[in-house]
Amino acid sequence: MKKGKLKRWHKVVIALVIIVIILIFVGTYFLFNFAFKRGGYSTQVGEKVNTTWIKKQNPQVWHQTNKSGLKLTAYYLPAKTTTNKTMIVVHGYGSTGHKMNNYIRMFHDDGYNVLAPDDESFGRSQGEYAGYGWKDRSDIVTWMNMIDQKMPTGRLGMFGISMGAAAVLFTLPKAPHNVDFAIADCGYNSIYDELKYELGTLFHLPTFPILPIARIYGNIFAKYDFYAANTKQTLAHNKIPLFIIHGNADKFVPVKDAYINYQNDHGPKKLWIVNHATHADSLNKEGHVYVEKTRAFSEQYFK
Repeated sequence: MKKGKLKRWHKVVIALVIIVIILIFVGTYFLFNFAFKRGGYSTQVGEKVNTTWIKKQNPQVWHQTNKSGLKLTAYYLPAKTTTNKTMIVVHGYGSTGHKMNNYIRMFHDDGYNVLAPDDESFGRSQGEYAGYGWKDRSDIVTWMNMIDQKMPTGRLGMFGISMGAAAVLFTLPKAPHNVDFAIADCGYNSIYDELKYELGTLFHLPTFPILPIARIYGNIFAKYDFYAANTKQTLAHNKIPLFIIHGNADKFVPVKDAYINYQNDHGPKKLWIVNHATHADSLNKEGHVYVEKTRAFSEQYFK
């Protein structure tokens, strides 16, 4: 009799464990889609930006078909005066190329051509899952190669904000020889650390087992391993001059990431921590100082 009851309890426990595991996998699937899938969290954090200026400039619309067979879109704005210097401006999570309006205008006013892509799954580009800067690396290089075809003697600079800054930091090892410098404003040091931070601050949830399971979903649905994305790897041998900017009041990508990225880099580098600036707010907070500092860095390294 006791053995029979014990067996029943074993079955109950096993059934409960299976149910809990299923619930964890289902819950993580919803969290994964919330963070990665088009129309998820990115639509809630997308900033409201006046894009009137860039639309009035009537930029050229460029296209590429990436390795996943997806059609991507970018906007190219030639300088007022002919130049061989071009800035690639990469948007953040929940944003688009057009929403980089203020940064495009800043570099255009400095006299440069500007290319602003819509990353995969954002804006007018196809795709269902965010690349968080890691999957976007090859696409950014393709955009740069397209510029090189247009201007074989051209020089390139890279700029990114938030996820776009991380994309810049992740792309540096793949950058063509004519990339003269990079500017990264409030970029994270790894996708894993950023998701861990967001899990804790937004949902008060543990990293384990959520992120290991999300990694499985990432490999299956988004077709990349976000565990592999970190600047310790991508900046280890970097020699391209790098300017890191970060607000010390950033609650979305903590300012510690700026120090980690700065430490991970081994080329000419500069770090500017902007007092009282929240996430992606340094240009708004510092205005002309931001413009002058980025201009000085660009002029110093553009060949």
